[in-house]
Amino acid sequence: MIKVTRRDGESGERLLKRFSGHVKSKKMMQKFRALRYFSQKDTQRKQRAAAISRETYRAAAKRRQFLG
Repeated sequence: MIKVTRRDGESGERLLKRFSGHVKSKKMMQKFRALRYFSQKDTQRKQRAAAISRETYRAAAKRRQFLG
């Protein structure tokens, strides 16, 4: 739970901005959006394929880092 109290002389707009910053820092919107729709867990085959593709992308990025 996020609780934001108004400081002395703080405008309502600034209070809302500070509250939004707290929400973003806790990544709450990402969690709520993920829960909004039902999604099945990836199969082991799909997880492994994704891991292999990540590995190739990382290797290519590492090569580019040293070449460029």
